[in-house]
Amino acid sequence: MLKSLLGSSEKSEDDSEENEEKTSSFATFFNIFNTNMGTGILAMPYIIKLTGYWGVFLIILIAFLGNYTGKLLIYCLKYTPSPDGKPLTTYADLGNVFWPNYGWYLVHVTNFFEQFSHCTLFLIMCGTVLHHTFPNSGISESVWISIISLSVLPYIFLRNMQHISWISFITVLVTMGSSTCVLGYSIIHHDQWKHHKMAPFQVKHMSIAIGVATVTFSSTAYLPSIEQSMRYSGEFNAIMDFTYTLVTLIKYNYGIIVYFMFLKHTEQIMTLSLPLGPFRTILCVAVVITALLFYAVPMYTLYDIVEKQLNIPLFLKEEEKYYIRGHRISKYGMRLVFILLSILVAVLVPHFGLLMAFVGSFTGTILVFVYPCIFHVKLHHHEMKWYHIALDVSIAAFGIFGCIFGVTYSTIQITREYDFYRQWGIIVDED
Repeated sequence: MLKSLLGSSEKSEDDSEENEEKTSSFATFFNIFNTNMGTGILAMPYIIKLTGYWGVFLIILIAFLGNYTGKLLIYCLKYTPSPDGKPLTTYADLGNVFWPNYGWYLVHVTNFFEQFSHCTLFLIMCGTVLHHTFPNSGISESVWISIISLSVLPYIFLRNMQHISWISFITVLVTMGSSTCVLGYSIIHHDQWKHHKMAPFQVKHMSIAIGVATVTFSSTAYLPSIEQSMRYSGEFNAIMDFTYTLVTLIKYNYGIIVYFMFLKHTEQIMTLSLPLGPFRTILCVAVVITALLFYAVPMYTLYDIVEKQLNIPLFLKEEEKYYIRGHRISKYGMRLVFILLSILVAVLVPHFGLLMAFVGSFTGTILVFVYPCIFHVKLHHHEMKWYHIALDVSIAAFGIFGCIFGVTYSTIQITREYDFYRQWGIIVDED
């Protein structure tokens, strides 16, 4: 599907090979579907638990805005003149036109933190699932994360992502299969659904839910590579509309029905809502395996950003060894540092839902909502109607406020979860 998240602006030397890689409209639909579905569907009931029926509105709103800004990004890449006359092909290319010499780095650095955070989230997901799947083991989430993280160490030797499509396909297949099993369980046991009062509107819960929902629709940066791989690029907008509509219908229906079944017992990862037993164990182990496989995608993208995109002197040459002040350093040693850092963060903050909200509120809202809109307004304001400018500014403002409130509330909830305040003798209002 993709060679890297933001790709390289250089064209392939072999045009015939490039033509052979062109994808059909169905393949394009499937690629967009993959990038928006993934493991995010497992958190849909959690969003409904936090926000009630407001969660349905929120999922639809995030999907609508993500669809709009995704198409906006592609429009800007196609119709923004480049200073050097070369076509713009990546998100970072557009950032460079927006802010010469700095915008390119701005996009890459933002995406670096996005990909690093996704790596951490996959490890936390594994630890959380294993801890709740084997509750009598006496092993904490952090210890489970430390143990399961050994399996991702070989990823320091990743050389290419030729099989990324298969990894993405397997991830979506397993997560959709697991969530469908939970959905089927909920429907079969519909007689156990109880009358309940949905959660009222609360700013802190809505802010956290925005972050979680944004992560599940954070495919914007993948879209340039997907669109450029199309055989019939004129169909891109129609495929986007259809795919986002389908994904949205799936997500909020799964979220509502599963929540109706488990109510206050709804967990951050829907498979954990099932009662203990072989059925739940099989589904949870499948989710863990899938998360470990998909860990390779953001981690390789992180390698690509640091080693090839940021033009760091250490990595300018395609060699296995690099030199700093006469000392030879292996690039695999640097990769190991990235993996160990992701493990460390996961061990220190093993709370999947809250960290997911933090990531979505921070880098997710910036990449999905803020950058595309401000790029469009600055680069094309001379040809835009006032209401188009107002729309883009409103969406960017939504992203900025979502970022501020989401980061603030998710950080507060994380510190409360681990009692950081009370360690320093500070009394926190729990309301």
